Amino acid sequence: MNGTMVTDDEARVRALLHAAVDDVEPRPDALPRLLAATRRHRSPRRRVLLGAGSAVAATAALLLVLVVFPTGQRTAPVSIGPHGYLAITDLGVVSVFDVDSGQRQRELGRVDGGAAGPVAGSPERFFALVDGHVVAGGADGELRRLPGTATGQVLTAEGDRVAYLDGGAVVVADPAQRRVPIPPGTAVLDLALAEDGRLAVLLADPAGDVGIRVLPAGAADFAAAGEIDVLGDCGPLSVTWTGGDVAALLPVSCGSADSRVATFDAETGRRLGGGVAFETGPLHPGSVQLSTDRLGRFLVSTAGTGQWLVDGGLIRPLPPACAPGGQCAQTPSSF
Repeated sequence: MNGTMVTDDEARVRALLHAAVDDVEPRPDALPRLLAATRRHRSPRRRVLLGAGSAVAATAALLLVLVVFPTGQRTAPVSIGPHGYLAITDLGVVSVFDVDSGQRQRELGRVDGGAAGPVAGSPERFFALVDGHVVAGGADGELRRLPGTATGQVLTAEGDRVAYLDGGAVVVADPAQRRVPIPPGTAVLDLALAEDGRLAVLLADPAGDVGIRVLPAGAADFAAAGEIDVLGDCGPLSVTWTGGDVAALLPVSCGSADSRVATFDAETGRRLGGGVAFETGPLHPGSVQLSTDRLGRFLVSTAGTGQWLVDGGLIRPLPPACAPGGQCAQTPSSF
């Protein structure tokens, strides 16, 4: 490029690169690797990259191949799919709903009995709380009630594993049931299962302070739990896993109408990311569910007062999950 003059082609390249990097997070060593590569290989494309600005240089090296060498297919951001989540309507119908429109994509099963509680899992294997019992179902439409009872409105699932509350214990079924006694005077507010069997527990102590404990896979006692250093005076509202890390929905301040999704190292308890603040209205544990999909996006869903998609720094309000007949979900939805 000559001086400050920018041609139409150069402006187009800048716009493409800026649009593309909005959905790409570069590796921490991307910029040094790029600079080292450009010193070894001189080409006309190097001038285009450098002219596009150092702010996008780290990711432009990976993206330029999409601009210069079309494959014959239209490329799209990876975050467009999967694009559905689980919800259960007030008629007890478990369905997959579209993220953008809130419309039902397909029905998975109808649970019998009274008012249904939370639903968790996936379209291939889901679990729901119904009338004090856990009901398992899947894409084949068959439903099976798990033995034993479930108390409260806390449920989490990952693959064939499910965890819920039964009196004074957390029950983990995979499929054999294992009971983890809850420490006296404490209350479990939320649960989240990881792929490797670890269990994140949102726990309120006798003083009312809320924190996160992480139980190793197969643990039978809270004495084996590690602690997440949440910091601040206001406890988490809901918890989930994102890969091998723990994520929590936190109020920006006590009683705040704004919330954020923060991430933590499950091994050390150290905070990894603070998250972008967005307006949710005042929330409390039990009224909201945090879940994540395979792409690392978060669904923040409340009991009929709103839900939001958190995709990196992008926060998007979502329409409610409603069936064609007008029946809408009255309990939080889940990725």
